Amino acid sequence: MGGHRQIEHTADLAFEIWGADLGELLQEGARAVVDVLTGERPPTGADSRDVVIDAIDDEDRLVRWLNEVIWLALGEGFVVDRAELETTPEGLRGRVFGRAGARDCIVTEVKSATYHDLSIARDGDRLVATVVMDV
Repeated sequence: MGGHRQIEHTADLAFEIWGADLGELLQEGARAVVDVLTGERPPTGADSRDVVIDAIDDEDRLVRWLNEVIWLALGEGFVVDRAELETTPEGLRGRVFGRAGARDCIVTEVKSATYHDLSIARDGDRLVATVVMDV
């Protein structure tokens, strides 16, 4: 049900992301970012890390989550393959799985997810988000 695609935007990069619920939307957002970072050749691995993210609403959760995925890849060399996430009133927590020491898999740098033109809306039986990335 979930998916993502790059969309035309006046900024360098924007995504449309969709999923059945917020959890799937967050997963697809991570996949979209990792696809760009790795040239659509994301590595798999058995390494894991805990994540805790403070956020005030779903839009903030999405931006902060995508920025965490970017930080893990560019700052720590940990490329996320999948995640087990739980939304909380305070934000988001969970465990990410992927490959540590994967800096060699990164072919494109993405600076951050932004709040510019950010939206999350229900469209029938799915959530659809638009997010602009600063590259």
